Amino acid sequence: MQLGGYRLYIMDRFSGHIEHRREFLAASDDDALAVAESWSTGQPMELWLGSYKLKHWEAEAIAPD
Repeated sequence: MQLGGYRLYIMDRFSGHIEHRREFLAASDDDALAVAESWSTGQPMELWLGSYKLKHWEAEAIAPD
């Protein structure tokens, strides 16, 4: 089994700029997607493997107080 090096970019919900990234290894794209979703905080995110974007998540709606 060969592990792939994935990058998860977490963006600012208002500006769209990258706030931070997490790099990690996973055995498959499905495993990487599961890891990325477990780190979701409701902000927009993108998961990449090399130059290939696997998924983009939109920001979750902010509930009024």
